[in-house]
Amino acid sequence: MKQETSSYESFDFFFFLWKYRRPVIIVTVVGIILSVVVSLLIKPRFAGEVILYPTASSSVSKTLISTQWTGNKDILSFGEEEETERLLQILQSDKIRNKLVQQFDLYNHYKIKPDAKYRKTLLNEKLKKNVRFRKTEYMAVKIRVMDTDPVIAADMANTIASLLDSTIARLQRDKARKAFYLVQDEYFSLQKEVEQIRDSLLILGRLGIYDLSAQSMGISEAYAEAVRRNDQAAMKKMENQMKVLGKYGARYRTLSERLSYSEERLSNLRIKYSEARLDAEQDLPNVYIINTAEVPDKKAAPKRSLIVMAGTLSAFLFAVILLMILEAFRRRTEKNG
Repeated sequence: MKQETSSYESFDFFFFLWKYRRPVIIVTVVGIILSVVVSLLIKPRFAGEVILYPTASSSVSKTLISTQWTGNKDILSFGEEEETERLLQILQSDKIRNKLVQQFDLYNHYKIKPDAKYRKTLLNEKLKKNVRFRKTEYMAVKIRVMDTDPVIAADMANTIASLLDSTIARLQRDKARKAFYLVQDEYFSLQKEVEQIRDSLLILGRLGIYDLSAQSMGISEAYAEAVRRNDQAAMKKMENQMKVLGKYGARYRTLSERLSYSEERLSNLRIKYSEARLDAEQDLPNVYIINTAEVPDKKAAPKRSLIVMAGTLSAFLFAVILLMILEAFRRRTEKNG
């Protein structure tokens, strides 16, 4: 019974379409014509696309010269998901957007009037519509710029990639230089301290103190020998040397220990100084550009066929629904009358 009702309703609908075929066809044809006209009036837009990968976020100095680095990242390897997400975040930054706006004079390019009330909002809406960033399934970043001018579309996409690389480089360089200056100050300060300790030990050496342990043992043995031989002159000489050791021995021992400790620190700091300088001076790329944007020779939008299909279907549905409403209204009027 339900199947018969469904077949009846289907038949009734097709009967309805056949009954009103002329107005449906007319409205549908009008929709086709209007959608074709609209699709022709829409200015074509072109797409410039760049595909790039982030580099691995590892320290150049630690990767290349450090003997204590246990990380497994190679500076020549591609970055992972974390680096890709970081690129997407930097691409959204005001630094890149402002440089792009200035370089391509986007206010004039998008025809935003200088006295417009919400100039920045209008510009941001245009950029959101025309400039897109997304992560691909292979952890790359795709930069896509749409514009009515194919040359500008390609140039903007390539410029964004270049600005991305320079922005990351500047951020890393600023941080690396601050770290380098801190290490440099500490390194030169410790180097000066080591030189001062050596100078102090040199002065003590001129006083006859150059190896406290060996000298103490040697003087003791020499004094004992002088006593055994009852050599007063030798005994006097040894006593004077013992007085010098007693007066300056503690100072010598303290300076020797400080020198040993400071030289070890200086050796370690020298490695850090070299690493910090390399990081501050490094100029390696921060992204691998796989595909640069070329000037497109074919429009990316609008898709006229889709516009015509959508317009045609919309006109057909509009005609059918409107006629069904009118038919229902007519039947109700006849029933009440």
